[in-house]
Amino acid sequence: MNAGQNQKSTDAEKLREIPKWVRRYTQNRTIPFLVSMVIFLLLFTAIGVPSYLGGIAYLAGNMLAFWICIFFLVIACVAVFFFSVPKRGGKLIEKISRRLYGDEGVTTLPPPARIKKHHWVGLVVGLVFASCVVGSVLLGIRGFIPIEYMQPVSALYVVPFLVFLVVWQRPVVSLLSLLWPILYALHAVLVVMGVPIQFGGRLDFLNMLIPTAGYGILCGLLGHVYSRYALKKLREAAHFKEGAADGA
Repeated sequence: MNAGQNQKSTDAEKLREIPKWVRRYTQNRTIPFLVSMVIFLLLFTAIGVPSYLGGIAYLAGNMLAFWICIFFLVIACVAVFFFSVPKRGGKLIEKISRRLYGDEGVTTLPPPARIKKHHWVGLVVGLVFASCVVGSVLLGIRGFIPIEYMQPVSALYVVPFLVFLVVWQRPVVSLLSLLWPILYALHAVLVVMGVPIQFGGRLDFLNMLIPTAGYGILCGLLGHVYSRYALKKLREAAHFKEGAADGA
């Protein structure tokens, strides 16, 4: 009798796990994010390389090479505008993501009611964040922020912004997303402490690119790996449910 009750309790527990693993799987479907980050890196390269080479060509008096660089720079800027429009870039990212997910289909969690009810909060936070970005860049250009401390200074507004995004979108996104601001803050602390993790010379652009895109992609990959695990547990629970139904 006890053995039968224990078995029923175990079976019920397995069935109750299905909603849990559905939620965790959905929260960690990070392929759309990873696709967007790869596109960001490509656009960053498409803008940075022609700008850099164009400057060298102009200083060297090679106007043909300069205008070729300008041509590719204009194309890159058009691409940035394209992907900035949700109806265009967003649909392309969604199309690529669906193809990568294959037969797993589409699954989403409903956005929290607070996002629709207080959507102005997200707009205000976004405007403040954009203002901080522009302000820090201008201060850096004017020499008020040393180039080697641009990342630690940016952490003062990037970390709170990333934390806000996770909290604001919960439970749609996974808590694994908090790893990104944690790594960003840790990187800033190490720089201030003088740990030699900074790049110099022509590679100094990596001092901002790695904490932003690099840590973001790392967190996206970890989320994707966890989604594979959640999907495995979900399929195991679903197969158990089918077996239990057949047995009944």
